[in-house]
Amino acid sequence: MRINHNIQALNAYRNLSRNSTDMSKHLERLSSGLRINRAADDAAGLAISEKMRSQIRGLDMAERNTMDGISLIQTAEGALGTTHEILQRMRELAVQASNGTLEEADREAVQSEIDQLTQEIDRIARTTQFNSKSLLRGTADSKAFVSSGSTPLTYAGNGSWEGVVSADPSAAGTADLTLATAFGSGTGDAETFTVNGKTYEIQTDATPVSPGNIAVPVAWTGSDEDKINNTMTALKNAIQANDPDLVASIKTSAVAAGSSGVLTIQTAQLATPATASAIDVATTAGGASFSGTSLSAPATSSLSNTINLAFNSVPKEGDELVIDNYSFIFTSGSVTPPAIAINPSGKSVSDILTEIAGNLSPTTDLNSVSVVGNSLLLTTTSTDDGTAGSGLEIRITDKDFTTNSGKDLKVNMQIGANSGENMEVLIGVMDAARLGLARQADHKGIIKDAGVDAVAGLDLSSSQDAAAAALGVIDNSIKLVSEERSKLGAYQNRMEHTVDNLGIASENLTSAESRIRDADMAMEMSTFTKTNIINQAATAMLAQANQLPQGILQLLK
Repeated sequence: MRINHNIQALNAYRNLSRNSTDMSKHLERLSSGLRINRAADDAAGLAISEKMRSQIRGLDMAERNTMDGISLIQTAEGALGTTHEILQRMRELAVQASNGTLEEADREAVQSEIDQLTQEIDRIARTTQFNSKSLLRGTADSKAFVSSGSTPLTYAGNGSWEGVVSADPSAAGTADLTLATAFGSGTGDAETFTVNGKTYEIQTDATPVSPGNIAVPVAWTGSDEDKINNTMTALKNAIQANDPDLVASIKTSAVAAGSSGVLTIQTAQLATPATASAIDVATTAGGASFSGTSLSAPATSSLSNTINLAFNSVPKEGDELVIDNYSFIFTSGSVTPPAIAINPSGKSVSDILTEIAGNLSPTTDLNSVSVVGNSLLLTTTSTDDGTAGSGLEIRITDKDFTTNSGKDLKVNMQIGANSGENMEVLIGVMDAARLGLARQADHKGIIKDAGVDAVAGLDLSSSQDAAAAALGVIDNSIKLVSEERSKLGAYQNRMEHTVDNLGIASENLTSAESRIRDADMAMEMSTFTKTNIINQAATAMLAQANQLPQGILQLLK
């Protein structure tokens, strides 16, 4: 018997420790439900399981991607459904306008609806979006780098939009007619005043009025001042009775010897310089004179007009933006002054807007400049005088717009768990220009470039034959929309099968990964019970082994 080493106790302790470790593992597996809780549990199994997990999660996300793709397609196809309804109504109107029972006024009413429906097709194409992505306007490259909803900016061809922004007038057009003493001392008979194409003839007796003139009876009696005042009153009444577009009023009466009278003629409505200058005035009367040869209106207004230039993307090399007398050319090279070069390379839209605004300063036509988000806001109080240089002139030139115009929108859908497992969806441009419906304001000029809004629709009002010819164009438009909707429907059907396939693959991989990673609870419970019993026995034996050295004390007595 040995006292220094209790071999039996050491042996019992070693077995107890091993059983305790095993029981701890079984408890961990039972509590987590996993057979592999750390790499040491099964190094190879862990690697396989993690690869399977990445595939499962990738498949689940691909399924969500595909369902998002279906939603995108449904959005586009739903919008085209409305376009189809519009086209059917347009065809109905064309058939109606082809009937000989309609009068000109009837055709004009039909034309008005056609124009509005055409513009609605453009609005649908412009505003149909999914997650801010425009669906029916084609690839992003086919849109101008700047857009604006302002009516004055119209497409001029070759990727350019141009127009003049002007403020609404805040004053009437006016002209003053001065009748001096010399007029009152004259005969006053058959003197003429021409205002807005109408000739007013002063009559002092029964002399016949010249053909086409408007007789203005005036009592040619009393002092020169009386004759002047009588003429102004009679002429004022005659103008207001014969011209609803004008208002006349006596500005200054002749009240003393040698004084003049002034009659003011104004437009009935607020007028721009261009509108007012179209109203001519003249006189043949001695001692009578107008302040000009036409009415005049102020070049600026107390009102203001703001145009919003929204930047859709960073300008490309060669693009140009002209604002009043400022020409911004986007290039990495140099330009000839006074043009201003802006290098777009590596810059954001915000950077570009900041640089443009920094180079702009108020002018006669440009009152203020501000940057809000991705938009440049320009304000003017200048009114339109009908000549070049009046109002705020703007021109946008997108160098490659015409090249990219009408290109289909390409959407790559990630429909698998791995790289390269994608599906390409093409959605065509479905605006009025692409459908062959867009026309200029005269209903004759055809707008061919997709992405350019129609000003008017097909000509149905000029003749019965024109309405009949429009039927063929509308039939072709219906065919184009039908083909696009059919293509989108095919995409959707394919994606629904893709969703089914991804769901099945994810389910099967999950099952396979479960067999590797998950614990067999029945087996683990059985093993745990065995280990627990052994652990209890080992504990009892360790206690017995610790009692063995007590026998040595008997030998020492």
